[in-house]
Amino acid sequence: MRLFTLLFLLCSTYSLTAQKVLQIEKYGNPKTEKIHIGTVIDYRLEGEEYFREGYIEDIRVEDSLIVFGDRYVNVHDIAELRFKRGWGKAVGTSLMIFGGSWSGFALLGYATDGNPDTSYSATDAAVTVVSAGLGYALAKLVRYRKVRVGRRYRLRLLDLRFSVDPKA
Repeated sequence: MRLFTLLFLLCSTYSLTAQKVLQIEKYGNPKTEKIHIGTVIDYRLEGEEYFREGYIEDIRVEDSLIVFGDRYVNVHDIAELRFKRGWGKAVGTSLMIFGGSWSGFALLGYATDGNPDTSYSATDAAVTVVSAGLGYALAKLVRYRKVRVGRRYRLRLLDLRFSVDPKA
């Protein structure tokens, strides 16, 4: 009985609503990136200067529409997509922690070494400032990857469901 239930769920075409996708294609590259229903995306429309965030609730391939929670957007009106990069924030945070740790360990070492000739030096402060500043800049500058739709990139709506219509 379990096997029958599993096969029924796998073969049911009505439960495959996530088989409608927004596909990002790059000119000259056979690899594509697919965005499924239920994904939150950041997008900018033609003629606007700011990005909007939207949860994809449905995709209407026949009308070229993406259904968000509060609006319908034509796929041809999207000028740019924005994706968060996790590595920039992680590397930036690591550099800032490294800079703070360098100063902390230098102060602790100079305070406990018992040598009155050593002290917290300008090079220790320079390492801290450069590392923390570079980490902060990296975290802010490499935060997003932007895909401008136009000459090199194209958006396409696809319906990958199997048709159960006997006339088709």
